[in-house]
Amino acid sequence: MSDDLKDLQTITQANYQKAQTSMQSVQLEESRLRNLLAELTDKENTGREMMASDSALQRTGADENWVRWIARSRRILNMQLANVMVRKEAAFRELQAHFGKADVMDRLLDDQIQTQRAQRQARLVNSILDLELSSGQPSR
Repeated sequence: MSDDLKDLQTITQANYQKAQTSMQSVQLEESRLRNLLAELTDKENTGREMMASDSALQRTGADENWVRWIARSRRILNMQLANVMVRKEAAFRELQAHFGKADVMDRLLDDQIQTQRAQRQARLVNSILDLELSSGQPSR
């Protein structure tokens, strides 16, 4: 087996694994932000119920401040999520490219192994035939 091809396959696999790790970290960040948005929605629902039942909060304007805080927090989280989604798309494209390269390298190595195996078998058959011809005795 060609050491150059095996070395190239090792490098290709390392790049593919690096791309997988990058994609996983982006997916974790996306999941974290989506969880924060879900928590914010839960807080918003809980806060609305509390604000509706407490007239003192309405009189002091706390309900309006609460709504503004929720809106501002949601806007910030959605902007962060949008940035993560852009990074996710880039990471996905990179992962696809590295997967393709790794797949081609695996196939090249498999083809090389099959070719070498066939060559060894052909040499073995030829050496057996040469041995039979030189000894003058047919094989069973």
